[in-house]
Amino acid sequence: MVVMDRAPGSQADTPVWRDPLSVGWRAHRNLLLLRLRWHERRAAKGDQY
Repeated sequence: MVVMDRAPGSQADTPVWRDPLSVGWRAHRNLLLLRLRWHERRAAKGDQY
């Protein structure tokens, strides 16, 4: 049997790909962090000019 990575902090013994809510939440969180970094970079570039 192939063992997939587990969701961080998950109490259940289910692979990440079997927990769609966890996968969706992680994707959402990563997008929010990406937007935050993008805005920080734009603000930093605006300060240089």
